[in-house]
Amino acid sequence: MKKKGKKRWIIPVLATFEILALIAAILFFVITNSDISTLAVDDGSAYDSASDSGYDFVETEGKNGVKYYVITKNATQTTTAVSTTQSQTQTETENNETTATVTTSTQFSIRSFNDSTTETTADPVSEITVTTKTQRRSDEKVAYLTFDDGPSINTEKLLDILDQYDVKATFFVIYHKNMEKKYKAIADRGHTIALHSYTHSYSKIYKTEKGYYSDLNKIHDYVEKLTGVDSKIIRFPGGSSNTVSRKYNKNIMKVLKKSVTEKGYVYHDWNIDSTDASGINRDPDILVEKVKAGLKKNKPVVDILMHDTGKSKTTTVEALPRIIEAVKAQGYTIEPLTIDSEPIQHNW
Repeated sequence: MKKKGKKRWIIPVLATFEILALIAAILFFVITNSDISTLAVDDGSAYDSASDSGYDFVETEGKNGVKYYVITKNATQTTTAVSTTQSQTQTETENNETTATVTTSTQFSIRSFNDSTTETTADPVSEITVTTKTQRRSDEKVAYLTFDDGPSINTEKLLDILDQYDVKATFFVIYHKNMEKKYKAIADRGHTIALHSYTHSYSKIYKTEKGYYSDLNKIHDYVEKLTGVDSKIIRFPGGSSNTVSRKYNKNIMKVLKKSVTEKGYVYHDWNIDSTDASGINRDPDILVEKVKAGLKKNKPVVDILMHDTGKSKTTTVEALPRIIEAVKAQGYTIEPLTIDSEPIQHNW
């Protein structure tokens, strides 16, 4: 009797291994055939067009009214139904060349299709995570110049300097009266306009989750109305590691970091602080040296924190040319943040 029991136990185990092998094969096929810059998710259910990369996404309705998306490339078709996304970094080796790959991970329900898009299996085989995004060489270094709290009387000067050096930056804005043209100028001149806060009042935004989203939604809608940009890139006032929020709600940051991600936002902190917020019009030489010290650590991705706050930060404008030159001298490519950029996030 014991021997028969063992045989009955072995059969399902073998079947399980066969299923796992099939899943691994599907995963390997999808990953090795994915080279588009991103699989963008719209409200967790639809893909943006990626036709420039040779992909076509077609919404299809399957058995029992279940909707899924056919990803087509080189006459090979696989389906996916999106459930969630998150950012991560991995390293891949291809043709004996190692590349650091910044990825957007998307969880899929895998289904099988033939070349005529006929469904061959009605139910998902399994749910797995597939990672796809633009590959970066392991020696490639990227820098993000980020400005908080604007716009201000300094914004146009900052934009002019950025234009002179032919680089784009990211502005985490708050609400200011009579600055409508400056919000538009940021976007119109090709920079990323991101969200910081409407009020920047810690007591209002960090007391409750509802209070935070009331503030975030106001600045989001205001920016979108002025610029047409539906921004999903945010920076928490004080950063995600701020401790001032504990005065109003001990666990609010833990709650918010989780919920903003679930709502489709990406939050960014920084790993180089120019320290221009440490005083009024700090010596520009100090700001430059602080940035240079951070660059010497040779991190592959750096997010440099600066501020765009009017009369109290005019020395940031003075320091910016030398900061840009220092960044380039260290071999960094300067880019604006996008929804797919690898975020610097504090873990403490």
